[in-house]
Amino acid sequence: MGDFASRGRTVLCKWCNRQIPQERRWFPRQYCNRWHKWKHRITETVGTILDSA
Repeated sequence: MGDFASRGRTVLCKWCNRQIPQERRWFPRQYCNRWHKWKHRITETVGTILDSA
């Protein structure tokens, strides 16, 4: 598993588009911190509610 981490694979945060280095192979991080994760969830939920009304 050390080979995977040393490859330098990065993914962009879904909220701020900052590059996140990936240490995990099977469940990559999608957000750079928990606050961005909650911001994204809240805005998606509010957007869904407003679209359905």
